[in-house]
Amino acid sequence: MSTHMDGVQRIIDARGGFASFHDDGPMVAKLTLFDSMIAVLTGKPPRFPQVDYYLSRPVSPSTQAAPIHDSPLSGDGEFENIITHRSNTDIIILLLKQMWSLTLDHRLLTLAEETTTSRPQISFSVEPQHHYSTHLLTLPLLSSCHDPLHDHVLETLQHTSIIYHHAVEFLAIDFPSPLNRRAYHDLCAAFGKCSDDDFWVRYPGIQLWVLLVGTAASRGKREAAFWMFYLSRTGSFSNAANWLTGNAAIRLFLDIQRRMRDAGASSS
Repeated sequence: MSTHMDGVQRIIDARGGFASFHDDGPMVAKLTLFDSMIAVLTGKPPRFPQVDYYLSRPVSPSTQAAPIHDSPLSGDGEFENIITHRSNTDIIILLLKQMWSLTLDHRLLTLAEETTTSRPQISFSVEPQHHYSTHLLTLPLLSSCHDPLHDHVLETLQHTSIIYHHAVEFLAIDFPSPLNRRAYHDLCAAFGKCSDDDFWVRYPGIQLWVLLVGTAASRGKREAAFWMFYLSRTGSFSNAANWLTGNAAIRLFLDIQRRMRDAGASSS
């Protein structure tokens, strides 16, 4: 994948560099999205500079219920007002609130950094889809489980939280660390059994957080291509407003990874 990005970068450079595409908002969005996904997987800095998007025109209203993008990486942390699930709702809310609180210092650091950072302003607007659905394929060799006694959504969130907690609380413990091996294996198994659950359609922000953690933890593992595939589908948000929210969450995750690299460099 890094080799593919080498080729993309050569093409961009041959056509005048990244800045020459600033008038083409959707193209910049595609370039930065794929670049960000590669950065999440490899743990290396993105190749292209970060940009800020704005809506060049209002998007058309939708008759569908608006998807909720709150997650440990976004929103106000008031999950009790938005989360519903067929079982274990209180546990899910508590878990998400804990991960949101764990992220808060990083959000404040990112906000402080952004006040002193100037980025290109990119116009971006895409008409919303009439149906928002991101049901995903299951992981290879794993089948969906429809036993009502099994809550694989909760299990997915629990294993994601273990990996995320290790990385964010102790910046020296990278996502693919051997300390996360068991949690990563269990995450793959749990998510592979519930990737078509309606929970992810209603809460794409939480799904994005799970996929970012899963992708980062899959570095050097055989499941990496599948996590990247899932992330690319979820990252292709249904409209411009959703893109702005999702892009901010991805940027925050990349900031966390950057601070992990900085912590590793300072300790070596």
